[in-house]
Amino acid sequence: MAPLKIVLDGTSSITRQPERAALRFIVKANGKTRESVSKEVTETSNEINRLFKDLAPKTETGETIQGSPVTSFSSTSLRTWSEVPSDKSGKPLPTKYHATLSLNALFQDFTKLSEVVGKLFSYPNIEIQFLDWCLTEATQNALSSESREEAMRDAVRKANDYARVIGREVVAVEIREPAGGLQFGMNGGRYNPYMQGQMTQQMAHQYQQKMARSTIPPAVGSSPAPNLNLDSGAPALDLSPQLIRYTNYVEVEFQAAYN
Repeated sequence: MAPLKIVLDGTSSITRQPERAALRFIVKANGKTRESVSKEVTETSNEINRLFKDLAPKTETGETIQGSPVTSFSSTSLRTWSEVPSDKSGKPLPTKYHATLSLNALFQDFTKLSEVVGKLFSYPNIEIQFLDWCLTEATQNALSSESREEAMRDAVRKANDYARVIGREVVAVEIREPAGGLQFGMNGGRYNPYMQGQMTQQMAHQYQQKMARSTIPPAVGSSPAPNLNLDSGAPALDLSPQLIRYTNYVEVEFQAAYN
């Protein structure tokens, strides 16, 4: 009798607490002249850079000191552009100028993260683009191996269940990994701009509520907040880290023969 072919899938799902938080935000300005918008973005960016230099101090060789609240921080170059809007009749209106600068920070101290995000929301010219909970590279590599093994064990368990009923032994002859090592937050899947937009709106609303209860007046108008000192007493956001689920999926072909 020809060997019996059994094709099964194996899955694994492992959850971990996040070890890092990746924060991306932009400083932006709109105005009547290129010089004014460039100056506004540059001044705010310089304040932000001074803060993150304290949160991510460097050694003499340029490496971030181990144990610092922020493990890495970077920014893009200043970008400026202009547009000529028009009114309803198509008549050109005065030229509008825009400037932006993007900044990225990787936190390992989530308490400091909450304080910084709360402060950033006090700036009318800063927009938080996303906050992504993540793991270190070493943990990701370890989970990748663990999840593959667990997915394979799951497929073998299923094959042995069938084999016991029909009185045969099975052996794996082909393994396929169509998708493996996917990492995502427990509440909304992998990075989704719409979900992240909802997150930042909720974060902003939470900050506004805290500011309303605080004795510190919120920033108004188009000028940046006066300072970004974390000891100034402004309320911090309560950011709860999301559990991270690491999954794997494998397809295995078994052959079964009589004992």
